Amino acid sequence: MFRNTATTEVGEIELGCDRGCNADLVPLSHLSLDLDEPATGWLAYLSGRGIEVVADDIGRSSVSRDDAKQLFDEQREAEVRKREVMARIERQAEEKDRAFRAALPRGLAWHEVPVGLTPAQAMAAGDPERDRRPRRRSLLEESLEGGTLTMHPISEPAGDQL
Repeated sequence: MFRNTATTEVGEIELGCDRGCNADLVPLSHLSLDLDEPATGWLAYLSGRGIEVVADDIGRSSVSRDDAKQLFDEQREAEVRKREVMARIERQAEEKDRAFRAALPRGLAWHEVPVGLTPAQAMAAGDPERDRRPRRRSLLEESLEGGTLTMHPISEPAGDQL
């Protein structure tokens, strides 16, 4: 409505712009809408990466569309990598949980308790298979035999998380 097309066309012709000089620029304020701003700030981050920051026609700090596209592509790839790492960690946790649950003692079901015994008496009687399994020798047994002492850690050492 208030736009003077004659002066705009003259300005574009003088500057050599086809569609307007800012058609290939993306302001940093627009990048901040979709990308997290780096801790060092956009200007320091982009200059450290060799990306030129220029001012558009109204003075906003801007980058070229190609550089903005590159930043968006990198963010997308980082999100894909993050999802893959999280999925791998989840699978490892599930496998570790399955192994832990498989190692738990099974116990007795209600129908396995012999008639005339309470569940506590049945559990105290023990599993006949348990007595046949090899067991770890105590520190006292090893020291009385005069052999070397074996270190048995209380818990498993923590594995790599990533």
